Amino acid sequence: MSPIAVRDVIPDGELVWYDDKDEQQQQLSIHTLAAGKKVILFGVPGAFTPIYSIQHVPSFIQSAEQLKSKGVAEILLISGN
Repeated sequence: MSPIAVRDVIPDGELVWYDDKDEQQQQLSIHTLAAGKKVILFGVPGAFTPIYSIQHVPSFIQSAEQLKSKGVAEILLISGN
């Protein structure tokens, strides 16, 4: 597998989550979610693992305005549990 480079199109995939409000399972494709926008998509292996919760996620939050000033519309986090 080769690294993803700037302007590469990533393979589409279905994101599936459970919405507690509606008590429904929701599905959305990555391509649909990011259509027409510049996005940052990053993933962590567990939602509440210490290193990711303490360092990685907060670093994206702290950098959000700087990233938005460069045209990033959304910062998306995928986590598996």
